[in-house]
Order: sequence, then C-alpha cells, then structure tokens
Amino acid sequence: MIDTHSHLDNQQFDGDRTETIERAFAAGVEAIIIPSIEPGNFDAVREIAAGNPRIWRGIGIHPHNAHQATAKDFERVEYEATDRKVVAIGEIGLDYYYDFAPRDTQQSVFREQLRIAKRTDKPVIIHNRESDGDILRIIEEEQDGSMRGVMHCFSGTPEMLAAVLRLGLCVSYTGNITYKKSNLDATIAATPLDRMMIETDAPYMSPVPHRGKRNEPAFVKLTAEKIAEIHSATLETVISMTTTAAKNLFRLSLLLVFLTAAFVPVFAQQSGNPRDEEEYEYEEEIIPNPYPKSIGIGVIVATNTIIDFQECGYSRKSVSYDGILSFGGAINYGLLDFITLEASYIYSHNTHLSIVKFYPDGNHHHFISLGAKFIANSHKRIGFFAMAAGSIGINEIHGVSSQKAGVDVGAGFEVHIPSNFGMFVPTAEWRVVAPFGSESTRGNPTVCAGNSGTVSTIYSIPRFTVYWYPKF
Repeated sequence: MIDTHSHLDNQQFDGDRTETIERAFAAGVEAIIIPSIEPGNFDAVREIAAGNPRIWRGIGIHPHNAHQATAKDFERVEYEATDRKVVAIGEIGLDYYYDFAPRDTQQSVFREQLRIAKRTDKPVIIHNRESDGDILRIIEEEQDGSMRGVMHCFSGTPEMLAAVLRLGLCVSYTGNITYKKSNLDATIAATPLDRMMIETDAPYMSPVPHRGKRNEPAFVKLTAEKIAEIHSATLETVISMTTTAAKNLFRLSLLLVFLTAAFVPVFAQQSGNPRDEEEYEYEEEIIPNPYPKSIGIGVIVATNTIIDFQECGYSRKSVSYDGILSFGGAINYGLLDFITLEASYIYSHNTHLSIVKFYPDGNHHHFISLGAKFIANSHKRIGFFAMAAGSIGINEIHGVSSQKAGVDVGAGFEVHIPSNFGMFVPTAEWRVVAPFGSESTRGNPTVCAGNSGTVSTIYSIPRFTVYWYPKF
C-alpha cells in the first residue's frame, strides 16, 4: 500500500513520529507521501523525507496560505521540485469553505503552481472544497496534455468524477468513506481502480473504528477494505491497483519495489465490518485559526444618536439628537478564537441647538465599557459577532457631572487582514447603550421646560473601529 497523502510533519506527531512511521511499514505500507502546504513547513517536510528511503514529499502552497504567497515562494517551489525526493507539486488548489484567502488570489496561486508542475514535469496534488466549478475550469484551461495529478480526498458526485477523469486526473479516497453517513459509495463504485489511490490525510479523517483518534498511515488499509467492499473486489486487487496507480503517477523509484519485497511482511486482512460500528459524523479537518488574536488596540469613530424618553406630568414624548460625531479607543484581548474581551472609551459632545441655547458649552458624554464579543465564524476572513458589555456613562453639562451604570448590546462584523506588522481588523458595529433608571427633570430647561418630570435616555451608536494586533 502507498499512503499518498499524510501530514507527518504535523505537530501531533512530534512525540512519536519515528514510531508512527515504523507502525505504518509494519502494517504493510510501502511508501508515504507528505505534501507541503506553505513555505514555513518546507524544511520540516524535507528533513523527514530525507531520513527515510520510503518517504517522499510534495512541495506547494495550500489555498489556505495563498494570500501569503510571494514570487520568491514560487521560485522556491520550482527550484525544490528538482529534488529527487519531491514527487509532486502540492498540496495546491481552492478552498471556498474556509475562504482564508480571497478567491481571486487562490485562483491565481493555483494556476501559477499548475504551470510550475508542467514546467518541471511533476504531477499535482489538488485540494478542492466547495469550488468544483472554478477548479474544473482552471484545470481545463491549463490542461495541454502534459498535466498529471490527483484530486486528494475526493468527495464529489459521479458527475464531478467523470469531469475529473476526462481531464486526465486520478482521484484519491481517505478514511471518511468508512463513515456510516458517507454518501460516496456511488462515486467510488464509478471510479476505475486504475485511476484510484488511497490516503489517510493523517492526522485528520481517521477511519472507523479509529474515529475520534489521531489518524496515522498504518490505518490506510481500512480505506482499501471499504473500496474492496464497494467494488466487490478482493482486498489484494484494490491494494495492487491503487499501489500501481500511485507508482505510475508519482514515478516512484524501482528501488521501492525491492525494499518492499525484502523487508515488509505479508499482512492479513483485518476482521470486522466498518458498517457495524456506531454511527459517525463526517470528520472535519481541524484547522488552526489563521487569524489568531492576542492583544490589540483600536481607534474608534462613531455617531451617537441620543434618545430621551420624557414624562412631563401626563405628557409622554421622545426627543432625539441625531448624528453627534464621537471618538474613542479600545483595548482587546483574544480569550478564545470565538471570544474577544474589550475595554473601550467613547466621547461625544452634544451641541444641538436645544442644548446650547441654555448651556453654550453643550453636553459632554463619556462612555466606558467592559464586555465581550462572541464571533460566529472567527476562522473566516469576515467574521460576524454579537456583543454585550457593562458600562458607565458620565454626563457633564454646565459644570455638573452625573454617572450611571448601564448595559451595552450590539452586533456587527469584522474583516481580518494579515500583514507583516500583525493583524489589522476593521470592524463595523451597532451598539445600544442603555443606562439604568431615570432622572428628575426639575430645573433642567431643556427637558419638560424645567418642570417636574422624569427622563430616561438610551444611546444608539453605530461605530467603526480599526484594531491592530501586533506580532509578538
């Protein structure tokens, strides 16, 4: 067997990488291919592959990292493709589910690496998630008859499969096909065995019965067993055909054949039927947040609409003072990926005519709040959130200052912009600040004409903030 896609460089293997590799070879794995995903892990993958004659590598920039790709990175990919241990350009492709990079950037980076693959005569390892139309279009536009490759962790429909095969590519299946809720049986049944490969995508996609545990190359046989079941073929046939397909695509050295014959023991089929296991959900790849936040500072520009609810004897009315320009600042702390704590201050100066005709200096408002944002999709470039906070409002008018506690509630969205200087996060939100209780209007000529009554106030504050999270 050949595990055509395993991230053995992942930190989950740091404690037992050597033992993991030994278990794989003892279980009948003949070779392992480790794809690179971004320049930061090129060296680690090269070091692992250099240390074992049956481990090979791909080199490429994953769509999650496409926004970080530079001309020098492309030069390095093309240069390292000449290394004899590099058997593919990859993992490359498109990912519209996470959208970690703008889609036009993903497409440009994908297309450039397809061209590198053609120039260096290497096959491509392609990642595709929710981008079927664009990925097929780009491959078709770049296919000149020389492009070879594999759609890794294939999960498309039979119609998608037909399009991929027509373009001259192979497909690879992983442990998710063993889950009871998998809907890939028809696609697998339609896949010719000589255009099919197997993989683990370790440490992700653990097959039944290892669901919930770290995946590793030794488990790749379980995927082969499931394919054999669907094709009504023997396990030996599936292993032989998928291994031959991998050797042909990646042009692995003939030395591999002799090493396998000499040192890898004959292995028996494992007993048990994956469909007898308890029902499992489709296992998602666990991706670290590409937009991590630690400590950030922000500059706030806002407008403050003040709404007074006045009760003057038997009369009840509301009065609003619109469009008061406000300024402030904030300090944020990323407690979790989806929870950000914030302390903020906003200042407003109300110079509405109804105020200044009695108090020429107007009305000064200060808001100090401490609360949290709850972000629904912190792993995406645009995140939506709800917020809640406790606040202190300080109102100064004609030299008299009063304070009130209150609550802030609101919602908004933020845009994550990585840079060499840290993360910039422009944020647009709408908040309502509601102080507790009401005040007497006696002696205040702007409310109830100074007569006895009460007034309650809320503040509606649309605000725009730019946060900066520096790198530490």
